[in-house]
Amino acid sequence: MVNSQIRVPDELWDKLKEISEKEERSINAQLIYILKKYIEEYESKLEKNK
Repeated sequence: MVNSQIRVPDELWDKLKEISEKEERSINAQLIYILKKYIEEYESKLEKNK
């Protein structure tokens, strides 16, 4: 596993925090969930364009 630091604008962080609380995830878990979903969608689009 990789540890990383990213800079996130305050407004975006606040929205992420709100969503993660509603979905009962930590912010870290929410970010991983979002990244996985994005990658799945991206790869799915690539497959459709073949």
